Amino acid sequence: MLRSVAFYSPCPFEEHLHHLFELECPPAVGILAQTTVIRCFFKNIKDIQILGVYLTKAEQKDPFFSQVGSKGSGDPRFSVEYLEDGPSLQISDTMFSDEGKYRYRVVTDSSVKEIQLSINVTAKYKDPVTSIWPEKVIDGGSASLYCNATGGYPEGFIHWFDRYETNWTVNSEMTKVPKNINGVKSVALSSKLTFKTINLGLEPFRCIVFNSKYVKDGENTLGIISAISDVNNNSSGSNTTNIVAGVMVIGSLIAGLLFALLCFRKRKDKDTFIIHSNGMDGPL
Repeated sequence: MLRSVAFYSPCPFEEHLHHLFELECPPAVGILAQTTVIRCFFKNIKDIQILGVYLTKAEQKDPFFSQVGSKGSGDPRFSVEYLEDGPSLQISDTMFSDEGKYRYRVVTDSSVKEIQLSINVTAKYKDPVTSIWPEKVIDGGSASLYCNATGGYPEGFIHWFDRYETNWTVNSEMTKVPKNINGVKSVALSSKLTFKTINLGLEPFRCIVFNSKYVKDGENTLGIISAISDVNNNSSGSNTTNIVAGVMVIGSLIAGLLFALLCFRKRKDKDTFIIHSNGMDGPL
């Protein structure tokens, strides 16, 4: 069980004990609004009891967080976990203001050790948004593809790929706009890929956004609507309409001819009947 002790300045004996063990905390990288873990490891020692820890920002004099035994004080987002291999720190709901260098003082049952550690904070990019102009493209015509990504920090990159995984990024133009809103930093990315003569056989195109370490944060697929296909669809509809209209005209003509033929036959039969009637009424 951990024993609570009051923190005090090291005496000459403690300074001598500093060499009994080493403490190492590699640089940590946190993600905005997520939990950051700062791993710390003892070296050259196995059995050791941690009595308390104190964390101070490099530019400040007094600790802003401490934990003696199981009782912590200071910034509630910070906590320490007494693991077998060392006292690791955790930061919940990481902020950009957490970025920087710190002095980390660890008091054990054998000595006191103070080291310096650093924290960098990044922000993940949101999935990119894509668009194209013109909205309907002619195969072999000109077209501009757009991709925008926001919310990421530090500045990342946007790459373009076609359906065959060919990288078209070298043909694109990208702009980066740094922002800082109430201490929340980000770099908005905007990429434009222009074709003077586009081959629609290469679509769909993919826009992939990478963070500063070239790790993929998100992607979006951009399909292209062919203007030729649209024209063909309209032509097919017009042809169908024309065919139907033609059939209706022909049908009307046939119906008219049949009606005229029927009238003609009725009139002929009537004339024949009159001739026969007159012959019967004559002298024998």
